[in-house]
Amino acid sequence: MKIAYLVPYIAQSGPVNVVKYLCRELKKKHDVDVFYFKDIKSIEFPVKANRIGFFEKIDFDAYDIIHSHGVVPDAYVWWHRKSIHKAKTVTTLHNYVKEDFKYAYNPMKAFLLEKVWNIVTSKHDQIVTLSKDAVKYYQKFWKNKKLDYVYNGIPSDVDILVHEKQFDKDNLIKIGVIGSGDITKRKGFDQVVQALKYLKNYSFYIAGTGQQVENLKQLAKEYGVEERVFFTGFQKNIALFIDAMDLFVVPSRSEGFSLALQEIARQKKPVVCSNIPIFQELFSKEEVIYFELENINDLCSAIEAINEKKDSYGEKIFQKFNNTYTSAVMADHYLMLYSRIIKDGSK
Repeated sequence: MKIAYLVPYIAQSGPVNVVKYLCRELKKKHDVDVFYFKDIKSIEFPVKANRIGFFEKIDFDAYDIIHSHGVVPDAYVWWHRKSIHKAKTVTTLHNYVKEDFKYAYNPMKAFLLEKVWNIVTSKHDQIVTLSKDAVKYYQKFWKNKKLDYVYNGIPSDVDILVHEKQFDKDNLIKIGVIGSGDITKRKGFDQVVQALKYLKNYSFYIAGTGQQVENLKQLAKEYGVEERVFFTGFQKNIALFIDAMDLFVVPSRSEGFSLALQEIARQKKPVVCSNIPIFQELFSKEEVIYFELENINDLCSAIEAINEKKDSYGEKIFQKFNNTYTSAVMADHYLMLYSRIIKDGSK
């Protein structure tokens, strides 16, 4: 099978990492090319990545599958639709678009961008979401009803070297969160800052950068916990950060999937999650402990409860990851989906 992946840029982001992991798995037996639009290339890809212009045509029908990720790549496929005769077109929607745009943009821009994205995916042969819950979500208002889902996955191997001194700033129980370059209000980290006021034996380490960092620093001062909140910045090797923590909280208000949660599970770390539908679909109450979103007392109770049974929860979440959320499993599911839509043969 010959596959072309279209991404906005080659840089750290959830969707781009998913494509990177797919390329790593699929190049073993298939021909895989990557095309990107914006002049940003800050990470290495396992296959050659080619920059193209929006109005530049690639040899579309040299491919069996053209798989786009993001508004601009989806718009590119829509714009060049009449030049695509043989190849089947797939897009993956990595978020819950209304909620994601609500936290990222002003109301007018969010409304318009959602409408544009809805239109430019209307002719794709397949829309892929990241969960059964997301399929139900998009069925309500997305124009294209050819909906299915594939769970994201990450590589099962991990390289842990040694702890770095920056993570050893105290002798308290370390709570970690991962924001990469996307620390926004949607991530819900402010809830953990508030909880820290009542969790005297805990410290809070935040990996990543983003628009909410300064607000979180100010909130920590207001709650008198700034000496127990540490901003570690973007972590090139996130495995080192994960290994240094005692437990993690994933307090998102909305989330498409959360590769960070899979990275934590891969290293057998216990996790407290907000009780949003996507997390409840991915992990059972035996594998993580849930707290009621925006309920700080409930969050405190969940953190203390999981700290008492760290090893048990860590082992169970790892088993679920290893069976369900590796990049090899994800690649197999995408291959089955690609084969199905090629066999269907209808546009």
